[in-house]
Amino acid sequence: MQMKRLSDLGPAECGVIERVDTPEEVMALVQMGCCIGSSVEVRHVAPAGGPMAICTCGRTLSVRKEAAAHLWVRVAADATEVA
Repeated sequence: MQMKRLSDLGPAECGVIERVDTPEEVMALVQMGCCIGSSVEVRHVAPAGGPMAICTCGRTLSVRKEAAAHLWVRVAADATEVA
């Protein structure tokens, strides 16, 4: 399985969060469901380093790229691996 930072995923890429670096910096995301073992799907990536929209725990969240860089995701080969 390939591991990537959440910030490096593109639209429609899915995976499972495997590691959270410096959790104090991303505590708000963790409290909204971006924690180890959670499935995540990238819905949209804004141009020019803007935020990204992700779906996790039945919610769509807007995440700054700087925060997403602290979440490591095991990338799924296809959407069925995430479910």
